[in-house]
Amino acid sequence: MNRLKNARSPYLRKSANQPVDWYEWSEEAFKRAKEEDKPILLSIGGVWCHWCHVMAHECFENEEIARIINENFIAIKVDRDERPDLDRRYQEVVFALTGSGGWPLTVFLTPDGEPFFGGTYFPPEDRWGRPGFKSLLLRIAQLWKEERERLINSGKHIYQIMAMQSQKSYKGMVGEELLEKGISSILLSIDYQYGGLGDAPKFHHAKVWELLLYRYFFTKNVQLLKIVELSLDAMAKGGVYDHLLGGFFRYSTDQKWIVPHFEKMLCDNAELLHLYSIAYQILPKDLYKRIAKGIVEYYKREGTDPDGGFYASQDADIGLLDEGGYYTFSLKELESILSEDELKVARLYFDVGERGELHHDPSKNVLFVAMEEEEIAKILSMPLERTISLLESAKLKLLKYREENREKPFVDKTIYANWNGLMLEAMTYYYKVFEDVWSKDFSVKTAQRILKELYDGKDLQHTNGVKGFSEDYIFLARGLLALFEITQERMWLEIALELTLRAIDKFWDKQNWGFFDSQEQGKGLLSLRLKNISDTPVQSVNGSAPYLLLALGSLTDRTDLIDLAEQNLQAFSRQIEEIPTLSASYLISLYAYIKGIYKIETEEFFEPMLKAFRPFKIVVKKPIRGVVVCEGSTCKIYEGMPDSFS
Repeated sequence: MNRLKNARSPYLRKSANQPVDWYEWSEEAFKRAKEEDKPILLSIGGVWCHWCHVMAHECFENEEIARIINENFIAIKVDRDERPDLDRRYQEVVFALTGSGGWPLTVFLTPDGEPFFGGTYFPPEDRWGRPGFKSLLLRIAQLWKEERERLINSGKHIYQIMAMQSQKSYKGMVGEELLEKGISSILLSIDYQYGGLGDAPKFHHAKVWELLLYRYFFTKNVQLLKIVELSLDAMAKGGVYDHLLGGFFRYSTDQKWIVPHFEKMLCDNAELLHLYSIAYQILPKDLYKRIAKGIVEYYKREGTDPDGGFYASQDADIGLLDEGGYYTFSLKELESILSEDELKVARLYFDVGERGELHHDPSKNVLFVAMEEEEIAKILSMPLERTISLLESAKLKLLKYREENREKPFVDKTIYANWNGLMLEAMTYYYKVFEDVWSKDFSVKTAQRILKELYDGKDLQHTNGVKGFSEDYIFLARGLLALFEITQERMWLEIALELTLRAIDKFWDKQNWGFFDSQEQGKGLLSLRLKNISDTPVQSVNGSAPYLLLALGSLTDRTDLIDLAEQNLQAFSRQIEEIPTLSASYLISLYAYIKGIYKIETEEFFEPMLKAFRPFKIVVKKPIRGVVVCEGSTCKIYEGMPDSFS
């Protein structure tokens, strides 16, 4: 076993048996690279990543390729979930060099950590128009010996470009015009036939649809609601959702949302739980309720630690690179599992046939909703109630079969502060809508555990042993603020404020404004302090932070926080002006800045006001008669429920 056997990260530990002499990102690795005068091979990936597993099996488990690496390079492996700061920097390089990014990320560095070449997945031999990894390694090793100065100069040039970009100011004015431009650009990017943004691959982009729901609320433009409904229905019915247990997969490989990459990520499901809970308030469809409850059920059963905390992810693969094998079914399997009537209904509902959609196993069917129960009942001349009953029993049998007869995909049980913050905010919102006591109680337990294990009153950790990033502070603070609203325990508000002030102290750019992603500088591109605004498609820290600052400023009457929120928005104004679709989370914060936080104080009507929908609303329980509603500095007193809520 190599030295990764002692790594914290389960992704790194999975590489412990490979013949590559792997290091974690460390001073030791860079010291050895300098001593032996070797370039560095940096590989970044995740435990949930199918193509990371493919490249590991084809290349890093290959004795000949491992020998070439060990003789010519110092090999460093990084878990992108554990070190998003490293991933973000080297992704930017590879995207600039090749026009695309993703995982596995493969980058070649000088001993100082400056990148000079990179890509993503490489097959072991030349194929599919891609250079083989073996020939690439040999070519770079040769260039290092014969044209080293060119490689070093290339690395320095790339570093200098990134350094210039990191120091660039995008300050500008913010207001209605920027918001309008952002929303208009989003509407031009929508797939009006199949829903979602753009073409395949399709990600969920939860914050985009949340933004458009807020826009509908303020404009009452029914067309906006139809656009959101198209996309939410398509995702909910597509193969990107696990129709037997619940939870969303990472993204769709096709335009119609049918065939996903099958990993489940906490960050995605947190934002989607929040989205479908909001959508149900505006458009109370049973489908949205079922989806939201399905996400919660998945985490109850597979994604939560008994002591509190939400797990990071679940792998896409089982066995030897069988992506989706756990979730898909052949027609023969359905025939052996279901009764005759259940089979008739399930075949129509999920469009199950002899030939399915799974690329590497055409007999396997991805489960997606192809036909509604009402239509199935008509076709089979069957009462609707019986059709629904047969479908539910079929789903339960298929779920039981896969759980009892198949290897379960690996679950990464790492507790990350940032993603747990996102799920805290989502779970508390889910509680407001559906009054599920478990979601409230488990959110409290999660918050208690994270603060006990990852926060010492001064510094927050990303996970055990890894210093916190700005998004850990900001996302967790938002989660605790949401927890305060449903519990009215002032402790959560105080800690949310404390974390936010710590984030300002550690990460705020006093010159050009906005939050840097990390506090400390280090080797290679870590010597650069970057500010993230792009949603990936999960919300960015600088898209999310202005809303937090506005909300805390409103609740605590701290105008300095509201001023910082304005500066945070202004810091990226010209960047959003150039690329309006860059960050829906930023546009949501901008919307809140324009409209103002809608603060409600009441005791008599606390529960109905908590449950009612209104963008940018925060409810505080106070022993007063009636309801006090404050928008910015203007407050009104109502004896009963305001007309807009009653």
